[in-house]
Amino acid sequence: MNDNAIIYKILRRREVRRPRPEERSFDSTSIADMSFLLLIFFIVTGSFVIRQGIFMTLPAKNAGSVKMDAAKIVEVRPENNGFLVDNAVLDRKNFKALIMKHRRAYPDGVMVVRMGDSVKYHRLVDTLSVARESGLQRFSLKEDKGGK
Repeated sequence: MNDNAIIYKILRRREVRRPRPEERSFDSTSIADMSFLLLIFFIVTGSFVIRQGIFMTLPAKNAGSVKMDAAKIVEVRPENNGFLVDNAVLDRKNFKALIMKHRRAYPDGVMVVRMGDSVKYHRLVDTLSVARESGLQRFSLKEDKGGK
């Protein structure tokens, strides 16, 4: 054997005997599976989200004012303890009955909601909910600068 072959053989034995450092690896299949399952979960549960809120159609910017008979208009001031209509504070049940009675008398009637600064927001939402439940289609919102 020549010298090169001997050197080559010695080097090969050395490589075989030398412990190689362990290669570190990261198995990412479980993370991919988990992200895929989360994606499916959010797609499926996203279809069950129910839109909540009060949806209304607003008039166009160029719409003019409309003249209406005063009898067709009901003015309401939501209060923290009820609804103020014609200087009488009504609870939700009586207020709804009054709005339904007004709607039967004037199908194209309007409810004007006057909000004061001290009234909580949920009272406005409750007022509009009653209007919607009673079938009233038209209402107007006004700021009550008088106080309450």
